[in-house]
Amino acid sequence: MSNIDSLYTESTLFVDVGNSSIKTGYLSKGKWSVATHHTVNSAAYLINNHAYPLKRIIVSSVRENLKDALYKEIETHLVQELKVSQIRADRLDYETPETLGIDRFLACLGAKQYSEGAVLVIDAGTACTIDFMDKNRVYKGGVIVPGLGSVMKIFKEHAPALPEVPVEIPDVFPGKSTKESLQWGQVVFFTDGVKSILKRYLDIFVEYELFITGGDAVTLNQLLGEAGSVKKPLVFDGMAMFVAEQKD
Repeated sequence: MSNIDSLYTESTLFVDVGNSSIKTGYLSKGKWSVATHHTVNSAAYLINNHAYPLKRIIVSSVRENLKDALYKEIETHLVQELKVSQIRADRLDYETPETLGIDRFLACLGAKQYSEGAVLVIDAGTACTIDFMDKNRVYKGGVIVPGLGSVMKIFKEHAPALPEVPVEIPDVFPGKSTKESLQWGQVVFFTDGVKSILKRYLDIFVEYELFITGGDAVTLNQLLGEAGSVKKPLVFDGMAMFVAEQKD
């Protein structure tokens, strides 16, 4: 069994502490079992009551306060945290690695499991990140934009008289109703912005394989015309690969 295969068992629990939620996951019978938690207590309860004997917990985090609060509630010391400082310098083409959310690197690394070439990864969550890793597994940087859900909530928070609308692209331009006008201004505004960024990457790097992950991955891929491969647990894939690489 390889290093990475030994991590893909029910006894290894992966924890991804994101901007707005905590995800836990483990591999069982070749498939990821993933749960999303919106409170520290919910995540801690699942970890402390994991159905299988835990041999290790592997954590990546972009929120120190949530991570620290979670650690206080976990009834074990079998925790290994992955940090940007552990990434080899020659694997990061980034001027401020101390500010880099490790999930961005890990999602790209996870995508490399499915591609021999360069990868572009859209992580469509609360924040939507669009990051590039070349064929040699060097992270080349990325883009951060508000996520689709965040864009759709803008008017609810700042112009509540306007109605909420379905995440759909209208057939006719310009919009002939307030609903359609909002869809052009929110859904298409977001989608066209993402398409413009993808074109910029293509102009610079010539070719890449596109992967889409995160909570809005399926919806975004549909809006983009099925432009990429949806692989939702890419951060977990990347975490396992990163740990295995450190042992090699």
